[in-house]
Amino acid sequence: MSQTTTNPKVLYVDDDNDDCIFLSESFAATAIETNLVCASGGEEAILYLNSINDDSLPSLIILDLNMPRWDGRQTLSYIKSNPHFAGIPVVILSTSENKRDKEVCAGLGAASYLQKPVHYEGYKEIVRNCIPLMKSH
Repeated sequence: MSQTTTNPKVLYVDDDNDDCIFLSESFAATAIETNLVCASGGEEAILYLNSINDDSLPSLIILDLNMPRWDGRQTLSYIKSNPHFAGIPVVILSTSENKRDKEVCAGLGAASYLQKPVHYEGYKEIVRNCIPLMKSH
């Protein structure tokens, strides 16, 4: 009998496609295999989450803070106010070092707030910081 394992799903929400590529390569470089799904903004992420079954929800959401239309704050607020998604850990990944941004995101329920790296190696560190937050389904 063969056993199937499901790789944890990570939803990455960022309007910069290059960052999705860097994060994807960084997850691939780790020993943990993940299914990375990229959304180009908050609206797309919410549409995605609402279109999948509860058993297909991501184990982790990594969310850019500053995006057009639905920014990270609005998206985080929606996720944490929805009972189907509220239990998913959300990591904010942003270029902002503003203390108020960090406080607002913590108040909205973010599990962590990490500085967006300027070099590829920094994305590997982000992945290492995120792995303990991923829950298994």
